[in-house]
Amino acid sequence: MHRRPFLALHRKPGLSRIFSLQFVILCICALLTVACGSLTQNSANSAASTNLCTECARVSISPANPSVLAGEQVQFSATVTNTSHSAVNWSASEGSITPSGLFTAPANTNVKTITVTAANVAQPTMKASTTASVTNAKLTMTTSSIPAISAGIPYNAPLTASGGIPPYSWKIISGSLPSGLQLGASSGTISGDATQSGTFSLLIAVTDSGGHEAQQNFTLSVSHSSPTCGPPNYSCSRTDDAVVPLSTVPNVGNLTGANMVVTDPEFGNSIVRVTDVDTAPNQKNVTFVAASGGSSNANTWNVDSSLIFVQDTNATGYPMTFDSSSMQAARMYVSSFPSTGGMTVAAGYFSWSRVNPNYLYVLSGTKIMFYDFTNRQVAPSAQLLYDFTSSANCLPPGFTPTWQDFGGVSEGDTAFAVGFSNTGFQGTGTYTAIYTAGKGCTLVNTRTGQITSDWGETGSMSTSDRFTLHDAFITKSGGWAILGSTNCLASTCGKGPYFWQVGTTTVTVCGPPHTTQLCGGHWTAGYSHWANNDQDPIGQYHSRLFDDLNAYAPIISVLPSGLFSPLDQHPSWNNVNPDDSLPFISSTWTTATPITTAWQNEILGVSPTTGTVWRFAHDFITAQSQRFDDKEAIGQVSQDGRFFMFSSDWMGTLGSESGSSTCTIGRNCRGDVFVVQLN
Repeated sequence: MHRRPFLALHRKPGLSRIFSLQFVILCICALLTVACGSLTQNSANSAASTNLCTECARVSISPANPSVLAGEQVQFSATVTNTSHSAVNWSASEGSITPSGLFTAPANTNVKTITVTAANVAQPTMKASTTASVTNAKLTMTTSSIPAISAGIPYNAPLTASGGIPPYSWKIISGSLPSGLQLGASSGTISGDATQSGTFSLLIAVTDSGGHEAQQNFTLSVSHSSPTCGPPNYSCSRTDDAVVPLSTVPNVGNLTGANMVVTDPEFGNSIVRVTDVDTAPNQKNVTFVAASGGSSNANTWNVDSSLIFVQDTNATGYPMTFDSSSMQAARMYVSSFPSTGGMTVAAGYFSWSRVNPNYLYVLSGTKIMFYDFTNRQVAPSAQLLYDFTSSANCLPPGFTPTWQDFGGVSEGDTAFAVGFSNTGFQGTGTYTAIYTAGKGCTLVNTRTGQITSDWGETGSMSTSDRFTLHDAFITKSGGWAILGSTNCLASTCGKGPYFWQVGTTTVTVCGPPHTTQLCGGHWTAGYSHWANNDQDPIGQYHSRLFDDLNAYAPIISVLPSGLFSPLDQHPSWNNVNPDDSLPFISSTWTTATPITTAWQNEILGVSPTTGTVWRFAHDFITAQSQRFDDKEAIGQVSQDGRFFMFSSDWMGTLGSESGSSTCTIGRNCRGDVFVVQLN
């Protein structure tokens, strides 16, 4: 039987054509709807970059990139434009945030930045994000007292804070400073010349950039003008030449005793013990030293004497705070590095900045790195300053050092000197590299005599001497490098050391062959002068200008009678003073028992202009320690001349390196770091 098509059943004439047209129209509309929806979605996703979507919502967040303390809150707000639907959904990568945008940072976190996002409810792909910087450290004023002052005497007392969100601002809440003094709002330093005496009570506040505040009460005593103790004249210390035997050894504890302050009974200056067996609880079998490289030229003090750097006999470094008023020291970052001190630095390979009190420079292989200690609560990471293999005029590519000697930092942190070897240890090096900020590298090879440079003269050094290196140092001006020699590699060599005028090919030897120019002994470099003790006569120092190295003159005006050898002296000149008129400080060592002359086993100060010698304290050494630094009381003066840090076995009273309360002198007695106040 013939059947009709289904669509043809029960239809009126013309309805089939009309229905088919409607069906086609519906299909086209459906396709257009899908296409339009896809276009709308794609436009929304790329609106920020292409602006194809003219009807998409736009979202912004305030505040942008705020800082917040752990556990505290920030109220965010979102602005939605280009739509009538202004509601947003909030989210945070860490912490919590309410539907109204109130963000709460996590109470304890190692996360430094947290992402906060607001997404439009109607168009969720339309959103904005910002980051919140989170710190765990609560704002604390770390200065607990300010030193007294005499009226009419220049005064400079920095207040310090830690934690919170730098930078800080400072203000006096109540009380007032005496006339002539002011508090720096951004620096936190009290400075000026007081013109009135009396006792002044102050309430001072420090505020961080997040609006957090910490307050501290201070009392400032201003006396009538009187002789000033301390640098540069040290009017309160002895200048006589009487014999001062070590009659009493002050008790500074045994294995423990850090931060005990005592007074040298014969000289009157205060001494604090900085380290003990608990400084590194998990490394009790170490001796602490001021600088494990054994150099008195190491820069162990920051520019304002608020931070120090000590090492142990494993060459582990320990950054510490130092309160110059109370003479109390404390390790930083103990919670992060309970056993190691926070950084491992090879012997002698460090120097504090001469500009920024928070910068410590460290040599790592061929790289100069620096640590920024602005945040005293969170340990910093090393940042690269310069790599001596980065220039074709410096160390060759792939250079692997087997010995390095970090020779310090010049004024303004403009020049850095390093001695290198890739064939052995001290005494085998032949490369001295100088990095000058903004210019690059200059290199001398003392084996070949060749000098290469990014910015200075190149060619053969002016002397025909060839030699290996004992050490290499930069002067405070950055204009000269001092090259200590070990082995002669030519037919003849001078006695040394050698003086390289940085940026030139001029290399001058201090003592040419077959001459006597008093070039031996331990030495220290200033800005424009070099001072050394050649023991001719015993106890004397000689000074010479870098610009006229053949001329020299004795420094000390009067020597005590009866001085005899051995009398080893290790001078330290750590200030930046163009005419080198400020004193250098020295520790002395002798095996004489008992003490029979002045200056034996003492801390001394020497004026390079008047020849005056100040006597500050005994160094309390047995002179028999198995550790070189303790045996000779190796130490370094602070950059401001107020303190001297030194190593000592304190006459064998500190216990043993094995942790026993008793020890055998010369075999296992522990040593610690001490600081004497220079008055």
